[in-house]
Amino acid sequence: MDLDALLGAKFTSLGDAVSDWRQMRDKLDTLAADARSQLRNRAKKADWAGVNSDVTRPFIDKTVGEIEDARTQAESIHNILKDTCAELTRYRDSLEFKITEADWQHVRVKDTGNGSFEVRAKDGAKVPQPTLDRFRDDIADLLKKATKSDSTAKDALYALVDQSKYGFSDARYKNRDEAAKALEDAERAAVLAKDPAKAAELNRLLKDHKGDSLFAERFATKLGPKGTLDHWLTVNDPSRAQQGDLEELQKNLSMTLAQATQSDSPAMDRWERAVIKAGPGVVGKEPGGPVGFQVMSNLMRYGDYDDTFLSKYGTKLVAEDKRRSDGGEDPGWDTDNSYGLNPNGPDGGLDPMTGYMKGLARSPDAATDFLTEGPSGKTNFHYLFNDREWPKEYGAGGEELHTGKNYLAQAIAAGTTGTPVGEPIPKDLPPHNEQQAKLFEDVVHTIAKDDGKLTDNGYMSDSFGKMTAHYLPDINRAISDDAYGDTPKLYPLSGAQANPSHQDVTRFLFTLGQNPEGYAMVELGQKQYAANLMDYHLDPDLPADKRLIQTSESPQEAIRRISEQAGEIGGTLAAGREEAVLGPAKEEDESFTHALAQGKNLVSGAIGTGIGIGTSFVASPVAGATTAAVTSTASGMILEEIFQTNETGRTENVGYLAGGKWETTQDNHAKISQLAARLAAKAHNSKYESDVSDWAQSGTSSGFGKAHTNLEEMADDLETDA
Repeated sequence: MDLDALLGAKFTSLGDAVSDWRQMRDKLDTLAADARSQLRNRAKKADWAGVNSDVTRPFIDKTVGEIEDARTQAESIHNILKDTCAELTRYRDSLEFKITEADWQHVRVKDTGNGSFEVRAKDGAKVPQPTLDRFRDDIADLLKKATKSDSTAKDALYALVDQSKYGFSDARYKNRDEAAKALEDAERAAVLAKDPAKAAELNRLLKDHKGDSLFAERFATKLGPKGTLDHWLTVNDPSRAQQGDLEELQKNLSMTLAQATQSDSPAMDRWERAVIKAGPGVVGKEPGGPVGFQVMSNLMRYGDYDDTFLSKYGTKLVAEDKRRSDGGEDPGWDTDNSYGLNPNGPDGGLDPMTGYMKGLARSPDAATDFLTEGPSGKTNFHYLFNDREWPKEYGAGGEELHTGKNYLAQAIAAGTTGTPVGEPIPKDLPPHNEQQAKLFEDVVHTIAKDDGKLTDNGYMSDSFGKMTAHYLPDINRAISDDAYGDTPKLYPLSGAQANPSHQDVTRFLFTLGQNPEGYAMVELGQKQYAANLMDYHLDPDLPADKRLIQTSESPQEAIRRISEQAGEIGGTLAAGREEAVLGPAKEEDESFTHALAQGKNLVSGAIGTGIGIGTSFVASPVAGATTAAVTSTASGMILEEIFQTNETGRTENVGYLAGGKWETTQDNHAKISQLAARLAAKAHNSKYESDVSDWAQSGTSSGFGKAHTNLEEMADDLETDA
């Protein structure tokens, strides 16, 4: 920066910009608050259906997010401009004082252009050289600081705006120094990544800047796609002495790169395309070494990667996988060599599909798009679930690992539900779109057609159990066999509906019921869902157009039918449990009671709260409930009853719904349905409180009878097929 430029700077325009951005921030703050309270909250409470559910509601959610991002970006820009204006003003004032001080000591300071200046004694004055040197150094230091303040502010603002091509960035910075440090540290980290001996220092920087958008984008683009792959291969070279914690480095590096892919900058776009292009090629100089897909997939195991990047990457990965494996007939990747690309284990990381599946499971939209890509019957879901021969890998103790297929199940669950792996089922369950519902139908039909695909891979059942709990409204509709009746009112549903056949649902639930975790999740979910429905239909304030039938018999019909279909689902699951305990698998019944007990940590107060009903429904508080929050609603008390019954049963060595005892199972189900009905009636001071238990018992008995009939027909069909 020229001396005269700083000395004569008025900063009026910069000050005006600070004021304008402050006003913009405040206006957007108000707009964002209104968007959250008015747009988003009203959208959640609305009764969405059809196109409105698939298009309008997601659009509203996206719009609210963009407004919030706009507010955040305006705040960051205001903070950077305000900080820069204050710094430059301070440097200008200091320069004015320094020149005045020099004048007092007969020293002349003159701008000579192009960022240079001279300091000399005035004509006839005798000024010691150390004094001249001191003024020269002080002024040079001020100009250097002002230049840095100006240039780094410019870089930070450009980088901030480049984060999002069409919308706004959610990057938040308190001042110019914070934004500038992010960029400086990113460039330093990119240099460190080229030296394996600096892995520990690199890891500290990545950890310090977790979630920092500017840091992540600058680091990835400065390191470059080739540098990224080379770095991870090199630091994992078993012949090299390891530096630092590779397990933590893998996590921090993965999360940083994932954050970087959220940027829309041109440089990041080039990085993404280059990484995908490098997928089939060997990384490093060793012939026959790992290829780009094998290296990069291990950096996708943590963090939230951009959906578009994940989908494009997956498309190219599947194409390469099919080329190497002859369309999935043979394992396409060598998993038995000395490279260890996945220090966090349990697998070695040489099947790139494994790491990719783990990344996909945290990005539901990408999972939906990727798994449904391709023509019917030839989608990526069918290729990975039905056709692909997954490479065998073994743990340190020689046991066979199933990591890849387990992550596949997690990705399928994310793709069908819209919920990332590891997150509880939300109370305000988002409606499903057409792609998600169709994927769920495909999963149900595939397993119904060949139950071995699940029974032989039981570790997938916990993910499929959670997935199924999301689709209880669809399942209840499917087993109603009521294409033109009032079932949609009985099981209100927002969004697209999955339409599996009744037969497919029976076979699927029977198969899922043979696994303790899958059984427990659906069993507990259905009980809470049914309790919520009873509460919903016994509410005297339920609008007339939502009621089952416009007569006084509406409550009786609702309770009976809800209990009946809950009984059918429960009976089908119980038969699966019986098959696992008494059949060839010889599963310990204690495994099921234990899974139900563990379910308390997974589903209490979550599953069933509004599933399929939309957020217009909130379970009514139960009169006199004084225990924990989980029991403040009818559905919560139902779960507590199951857990208590289960615990008591375990001490008597029978457990809740003990396998192989059909009558006991039916009695237990009837008891739970009756309790749910009575609690719902009590919560609403219903005049039917003395009648609902009989309605629930009758419905449960009918439902178990239907389950028994369906299972017999299913057995006959399977024998015929054989």
